[in-house]
Amino acid sequence: MTAERERPGDGASAALERYLPASLRRAVASPATVAAFAAVVVPFALGWLDSRLFSPFALPGYLLYGVGTAIGNALAPRFEFWIYWVPFLGASYSIAVAVGYGYERLRDRATAAND
Repeated sequence: MTAERERPGDGASAALERYLPASLRRAVASPATVAAFAAVVVPFALGWLDSRLFSPFALPGYLLYGVGTAIGNALAPRFEFWIYWVPFLGASYSIAVAVGYGYERLRDRATAAND
């Protein structure tokens, strides 16, 4: 008789479970990821729409957008600046997923320590 491994109840397929840890799958859309994404994008977007709304909270987004614009301008100098929002949003989401994954790992460790 073979013992079947107990699968977590998050509804993931077996192939996905094999390649991605559960905490990474949860981090992709966790509240910590959404909050980190909003913390980077919203202050910068408000300042981009109207300069009176620019605040110091927009600095991480401004730095990320500036680096992306410099790289994008070196690769394809004829694009307008609004096109660089696509890589900015992708990079912001990547950073937010890393923050969400870290939060999920800390939460898993705290739960394991309490058990």
